[in-house]
Amino acid sequence: MKQILIFLFILSANISNAQEIIPFKLGDDNRLYINGFINQSDTLNLVFDLGANITVINKTRMKEKNINIKFDSLVSNGGTNGSSKEEISFNNQVILGTQTYSNIDVLGISYSEDDLLDGVIGWNFFKEKKIKINYESNEIVVFDNLSEIPNGYIKSKIKFINNLPYLKTVVYKGKKKAKIWAMLDIGYNGSLLVYYPAVSKHNLLNQYPLIGEGISHGTDGRIAKSDLVEIPKINLSGFEIYNIPVLLTKTKFESSIPALLGGNLLKRFNFILDFKKKRVYIKPNENINSEF
Repeated sequence: MKQILIFLFILSANISNAQEIIPFKLGDDNRLYINGFINQSDTLNLVFDLGANITVINKTRMKEKNINIKFDSLVSNGGTNGSSKEEISFNNQVILGTQTYSNIDVLGISYSEDDLLDGVIGWNFFKEKKIKINYESNEIVVFDNLSEIPNGYIKSKIKFINNLPYLKTVVYKGKKKAKIWAMLDIGYNGSLLVYYPAVSKHNLLNQYPLIGEGISHGTDGRIAKSDLVEIPKINLSGFEIYNIPVLLTKTKFESSIPALLGGNLLKRFNFILDFKKKRVYIKPNENINSEF
């Protein structure tokens, strides 16, 4: 009887720490590309994006990749550049790694024909799990449970705004500092982008060396101009990063998004995310001192 109890305990421990390892390729655009399948399609080149909360298929590549999806309805899709009406499909099957996921909603968006991504996997795909993003081994590790956090990781709170994860970011301005909630948007190529309401609130314009300009076109036709500046120091979870190129939006418009932390900055850290407890654990990796 004693031997049986020991066996059951060991089996339980193995199940509670079950994990899935999903390899990714870090693109030149700082996005994480993973392989997957939707409804028995060909192999798809998908971007894993913490700044998305739904699975997306690129409608311009559906025929080429043998993607069989029936769209059921229209929904409003909000993004950093405005909102638009897009088609959505319910009850799809998605395969990532060795796991099959059923009853998945898929949003259809027509990306530029120059964009070779086949779709996007949002953070909510793993909302019941814990995940580790390791930029050194190029792996996303999915845990059912993770009882012990490895050494070197610092815990921080994440805040969900419109169902997307944000991390408090400290931006230094001389001896003063501004605390801004910035979205963990690994689908964004840049380092840090601060939108006009937060730029205005913290008086960030004309405070830093100007190194360039930026312009973005919204899906609603809006054009926004930004100053590209070099900020001498920011702080993430107690870790200081120096001489960061940052876009400060100077076109006046309302936005529910204060700021974005992009892949060019986030790739310098490894992350463990616990979505249910709204926690992130951060550790600098081998890229921490690489040039922006």
